[in-house]
Amino acid sequence: MNTALILPPTAESFRTIAGLPLIVRTLLSAVRSGFERVVVMSGSETARMQTLLASDVRLRHVELTEQPPARVIREGQVVVIPGDCLVTPATLNQIYDTRLNGRLVVFSPATGGERLLLCRAATLAELDGALESGSSTRWRALGETDATALTGAVCARVTDDTSAHAAETELYAQLRASTAANDGPLARWIDRSVSQWISRRLVQTSLRPNHITIIGTTIGLLAAWCIARGIYGFEVLGTLLFLLATVIDGCDGEVARLKFQETPFGQTFDVATDNIVHAAIFVALGLGQYRHHPDGSYGAVMALLLGGFACAAAAGYWCILQHPETMRTSGPPQTTKGRIRRVMLRGFEALLNRDFAYLLFILAVADRLHWFLWGAAFGSYGFAAALVWVYRWRDAT
Repeated sequence: MNTALILPPTAESFRTIAGLPLIVRTLLSAVRSGFERVVVMSGSETARMQTLLASDVRLRHVELTEQPPARVIREGQVVVIPGDCLVTPATLNQIYDTRLNGRLVVFSPATGGERLLLCRAATLAELDGALESGSSTRWRALGETDATALTGAVCARVTDDTSAHAAETELYAQLRASTAANDGPLARWIDRSVSQWISRRLVQTSLRPNHITIIGTTIGLLAAWCIARGIYGFEVLGTLLFLLATVIDGCDGEVARLKFQETPFGQTFDVATDNIVHAAIFVALGLGQYRHHPDGSYGAVMALLLGGFACAAAAGYWCILQHPETMRTSGPPQTTKGRIRRVMLRGFEALLNRDFAYLLFILAVADRLHWFLWGAAFGSYGFAAALVWVYRWRDAT
């Protein structure tokens, strides 16, 4: 059995970090990481902790104790976390998977920060003094310990305004790094910077991720209505609104992860509304260009585009979402064909993101949206065919 033991909270433990009290964030991180037991030493904050635990159903299995930990935890491994320390599930996951070989293990973040202790329950009695004071000073000096570095970990002590700001900044940096692999180049450097600026403010409100998804979808549909008007000023406004919708689309996931509010329904709802907005934008492009250029063959182009969009969506769903394991080889490719396959698959994944919103805006300003419409009408078929072709390279290693 693995137990997360939280040392007595301090006044700083109740400081709000990214929309949640620090101690609540620590407890939720421990619960999310799979610890079978999460025990909090109440110290002098029993009443305050009881109120916090009762107000959040996600913490219903957290145990609050006024007794020495050695009397409460009698078996298994125990990770000891200061009550005023910001940790994330990614940090605790690394500790959870560690198995002791008879000695204590002290974990230190590679970039500096608070140290965490992993020990057996039988060792807790020897640490009573340090545990009661909520200090990690004593175990840093223990002789029989192994030192282990935590990679990419957030583990920061919060003692004042400066350290709170630094800890929150580190938390947002890890959040940004966790989504970088799935973001396009522009989304990574522009969208995420803006979305995190917005998310920092949204986490302070009572808005839930699904509410943010609805707001982003509404903006996206309003963008489609503007583009469908076929008037230059509305086209520019519509593509600008679509850019805003792509930024908001990142906020719902960021708020969900920051406040531990991810749900299967929320993920499905987000994907479904994204597809609705995409379809509305493409339909609006065809209708808008038909109105903008009534002498063109945009009725046929629209039909062609919708067919290509359906083919590309089906190919992307089958090859990337339904069977993601076939999209990448395990480890570095060993052959030229394997390296080409990896580069091409990364390119296909990049094309599935919303970076094209920037191109739409530029073309709208230049009054050349019809270029995108023609390119997408034929390019979508090429994308679907190329993706399926590369997907069938089963011998590329």
